[in-house]
Amino acid sequence: MDENNLTTRSARNQQTQTKNTQKPKVPKSGKPKRKSIAVPLIAAITVFTGILLVGFIFFQSHFLPTANANGVDIGWLNVEAAQKKLEELNGSEEITIELADGQKHTIQLPEKYSVTEEFLNKNISKQAINLPVNDSFKSELSTKLDELTFAEGTPSQDAHIQRLDTGFQIVPEQYGTIVDKEALKNKILTDVEKNSGNYSYSVKDFYQKPAVLQSSEELKNQLTTLSQKENKKVTLTINDKSLEIPKEAQQGFINDEGNVDPAAVEAWVTAISPEYSSSSLPITFTNVHGETRQFKNNGSYGWSINIAETANLIVQALESANAEEAVAAVIDGDVNQSTVVNKTYVEIDLNNQMMYFFQDGVKTVETSVITGRYNKGTATVPGFHTILYKDTDTNLEGSMLDGSEYSVPVNYWMPLLSYGGVVTQIGIHDADYKAEYFGNKEAYKTNFGSNGCINTPGEAMAQIFAASYPGMPVIIYGHIYDDAPGEFDKPVDYGTPV
Repeated sequence: MDENNLTTRSARNQQTQTKNTQKPKVPKSGKPKRKSIAVPLIAAITVFTGILLVGFIFFQSHFLPTANANGVDIGWLNVEAAQKKLEELNGSEEITIELADGQKHTIQLPEKYSVTEEFLNKNISKQAINLPVNDSFKSELSTKLDELTFAEGTPSQDAHIQRLDTGFQIVPEQYGTIVDKEALKNKILTDVEKNSGNYSYSVKDFYQKPAVLQSSEELKNQLTTLSQKENKKVTLTINDKSLEIPKEAQQGFINDEGNVDPAAVEAWVTAISPEYSSSSLPITFTNVHGETRQFKNNGSYGWSINIAETANLIVQALESANAEEAVAAVIDGDVNQSTVVNKTYVEIDLNNQMMYFFQDGVKTVETSVITGRYNKGTATVPGFHTILYKDTDTNLEGSMLDGSEYSVPVNYWMPLLSYGGVVTQIGIHDADYKAEYFGNKEAYKTNFGSNGCINTPGEAMAQIFAASYPGMPVIIYGHIYDDAPGEFDKPVDYGTPV
């Protein structure tokens, strides 16, 4: 080892020892000095601000990370890239409609969205974007859908109530095969607007459905009401008799629509009226000779059912919600008038040209009369009659069969109502100008015979007129006109022996 190396090493050792023996410098405060944090903080803030600035600048031309348009992700994309991606929404989509025979009909969707740079730029800061639909899209699609045609098909039938042999029942609905084109069209338009992406349809899912189903509460309520009408117990009281309306008759009152038919009710009341009304029953009468006969009632003596008013009450009863109803028939006439005439009445014996008046069963007037001239056209016709009305001091005018005119002033006039309600113009009146011929049984065969009226002496007529009343019975009997010329022009009833 040479001398120079030894000198150098010795010097280094000496420097090292010197450093180790030096005392550390202590700050005047007596504490160690800490390292400062200001520099890192400033650096971090500077970096963050830079990132924000870069981000702000970046998203001025790019969409936000979570941005979407009509559900399509366009985050981080610039306008050009987003426009390109969104134009895929206007791709060649098709609507497929499966027909009833299994064949399929397709419709190409028109371009739906208007994707422009201007629109995207305006909405670049939004998270969710709804693309504007082309103005012509819906109209073009509607036009295409309107042009669709389908097989004619059979219509659906609503559930309804029908009268069967067992009564009213609900007939279930029937499903037809007519396509509800409007419903199909609306469904397609809705799906396309929602961009559902699955546009496959079957016409069978769009057949027109019945509007009323058998489960309809309204229909069930109607059936309940109809059943009540059919099975309701309706009792009809007619004067002193009661009749429960037969079920088959009651069913006949209700038409196929379930409504009570007033005409049907009125027809039924009309049909039963003769059986119950006394005005349709024959009159039994015993004359002064002890002969008892039955005469046809002229329809005004006794009482009858008021058809229209009674029918209306029955209709109301059937329409009510009650299970049972009682109806009192409306009565026209006098229920106290018996079909046996033996109280107050006029009796005219044609054969003997006599008239008798009975009051309360007692004969109070007996007088000769002159009846119609001997010809069936001017005869005083046999049968049961009633007094139509009473009049005094009037003038009777008319024409005889030979054309001669007559005008006769009378003090008392009582015209008669004959069989079938016929006003015959025959009546009872005074005729004192024929006084000398009363009592002559053959006078009716001369020109002193009347035009059908019963000519009566004035005194007797006054008594009868005073005690008579409209509707009072007048019984005429006899056969003196049997061999007379001409034809009867009024109802004739000789009576049937009892």
